[in-house]
Amino acid sequence: MLTNFKVLKRRPLITILLALSCTVSVVILAATPAYKSVNFNTSDNLDSLIIHTLENEPSIGSNFRISKIKVDSTFSRTIFRVPVHPTFSKTMFHYDFHKSLSKQSIAVPAKVVFPERDMNIYIYDEGTIKSIIRLITTEPKTEVE
Repeated sequence: MLTNFKVLKRRPLITILLALSCTVSVVILAATPAYKSVNFNTSDNLDSLIIHTLENEPSIGSNFRISKIKVDSTFSRTIFRVPVHPTFSKTMFHYDFHKSLSKQSIAVPAKVVFPERDMNIYIYDEGTIKSIIRLITTEPKTEVE
């Protein structure tokens, strides 16, 4: 009987703690901004993501060229030409880039061109190649003695 009394005595404390935790949860939920997904249907948003990814890569920075190829009267494809050092891991770059776009259901297959060891990364969305990133292996500069 004595243990039953202790349980009854703790019940209001547990109820108060439960109500307090629910109140804190509601405040946190209300204060958290809503998730806003990026719309990649427009090629400008996709191109800006690619540019942001390239600029954040330390060994690339702003060392790339952008050109547009007109496919038909309503669509033009963006080509990114990126010179990279032979020691640059194109496979790791492709893997990280693929991970960042996989949440958006955008396919990012790649093709390695031999013997140049260049890599073409194709950004597919809804069966159409939206953009191409060409990682072009450059020869290291040699110093003239």
